[in-house]
Amino acid sequence: MKHNWKVSLIFAALLTLFVAYPAYSVKYDKSNPTKMYSKAYKMIDKGQYSKAQKILKNYTKSEPEDPDGWTLLAFTYRKLDKFAESEEYYLKALNLEPDNKAALEYQGELFIETNRIDLANANIKKLQNLCPNSCEELEKLQSYLLDQSSKSNI
Repeated sequence: MKHNWKVSLIFAALLTLFVAYPAYSVKYDKSNPTKMYSKAYKMIDKGQYSKAQKILKNYTKSEPEDPDGWTLLAFTYRKLDKFAESEEYYLKALNLEPDNKAALEYQGELFIETNRIDLANANIKKLQNLCPNSCEELEKLQSYLLDQSSKSNI
């Protein structure tokens, strides 16, 4: 019996496809919170807020005491113009960690987007207390307020 190298090559290709397929079909490992968080962060960087939101919902179920998870979930809701949900999750993050600078910055941006400048300024003051020599979150929130006020004369 002659060995047909074409058949062997096709068989090898099919075997590779079937072995590799499960790796491509799994979007993220729901049993690994770190991978879920990383995947969500990548989706946010790409502007894929709905996809990130789905991942972060699972993440916050598995890690309900992580204020950063709640902050990112709130961020996705805000980017999708779902302000009530966003506000709820920023509060959850800040209840877990009242001095969470990222949550204060993003919540401040939510306040600006919903025309509650007094509350945004309160977040700026909190960040000024947390960062007496300034910090990225404070500078970003101040810049966001300036940018938005120049666009709409807030």
